[in-house]
Amino acid sequence: MTDKNTESEIATILAAQLKEHGRIQINGLGTFSVEHRKQEQHQEKDGRIIMKPPADLIVFTPEK
Repeated sequence: MTDKNTESEIATILAAQLKEHGRIQINGLGTFSVEHRKQEQHQEKDGRIIMKPPADLIVFTPEK
């Protein structure tokens, strides 16, 4: 297995874990996780209502 193949396999494994809303902890670096953001709306000063759709966000928490 070459370095590019190894990188590709690792990226595939990480992506699959995050798609299942799992957590990935890398010692010495930090933790990757997925957080769900609910639908939000707010009203602009001119009266328009802006809506943000719900989304899943990848969050990184560095190790201390």
